[in-house]
Amino acid sequence: MSADDVARVFAIEDKVERLKAATDGVAAAQQTINELTRIRRAVIRELHAEGWTFARIGAAAGLSRARIHQVSTQGPAPEGLFFGHGSLTVLVPEIRAGRILGAPDPNAGTRLAELLRELGFTATVETFLPGRPIDLNRDGLIAIGGPELSPSLRQLIAADPRLRRAVTRAGDARRGIEDRAARRVYRPGGPEPHDIAYLARLPRPDGRGSCLLIDGLHPPGSLGAIRLLATRLATLHERAANNLFSVLIAVRYDRSTGEPVDADLLTPVYRHEPPDSRSAALRTRR
Repeated sequence: MSADDVARVFAIEDKVERLKAATDGVAAAQQTINELTRIRRAVIRELHAEGWTFARIGAAAGLSRARIHQVSTQGPAPEGLFFGHGSLTVLVPEIRAGRILGAPDPNAGTRLAELLRELGFTATVETFLPGRPIDLNRDGLIAIGGPELSPSLRQLIAADPRLRRAVTRAGDARRGIEDRAARRVYRPGGPEPHDIAYLARLPRPDGRGSCLLIDGLHPPGSLGAIRLLATRLATLHERAANNLFSVLIAVRYDRSTGEPVDADLLTPVYRHEPPDSRSAALRTRR
């Protein structure tokens, strides 16, 4: 909030409205502080990994070595940058009755929003009606659900060059996902309750950003993906950063509750080359 913004709040005559404006301003300022603190911690971590000492980093930043060491360990975790910056919206289907193919666990949206708030983000949950198009051309969007739920999600997932939904064989009702590079199809199964979740950052339809997508083949898969984000976020950020990517997650869950017991990476974290890079590489080979 700038000095002009503070002056405008100070000039509001109605005390209740002034209180509301000041409260909103404090929330916005805290969000900005969280974002900048996260970025600062990430830069310090990157420089230290490159061999810079805390003393050298401090000298470059105009801070003491002790202060640099202090701020490197306090505040929102740097790996939270995996989700980007700014306010985030968790998009989930509105399920009015019964089960719908491709729908996540009913608690998935709330659980992810809670995780994002713990990481210092402002996060809200928004619903969409299954079967209808969705506006995915928005910043800070995280969609939870499968391609069966919306033509917009189906189009989004179709842009993945590494992982794709497997065509179900006749008489085989199990859903699966094909790893094109490994020429292998992954399907839930085994002696213990097991599901597969798809996690990806894919290009928005307008080409002006990206959308994060979580899709469990069954409801426990969506909760398993969120569990992995809570427990292995540093690994995901190290391997994917803010690039386009996709990965499959193996989820073991409790049959009676549907709650995940364990979640781990099933495939490598596949980074996607930008379309321009693939085109350039093709022209070079020619």
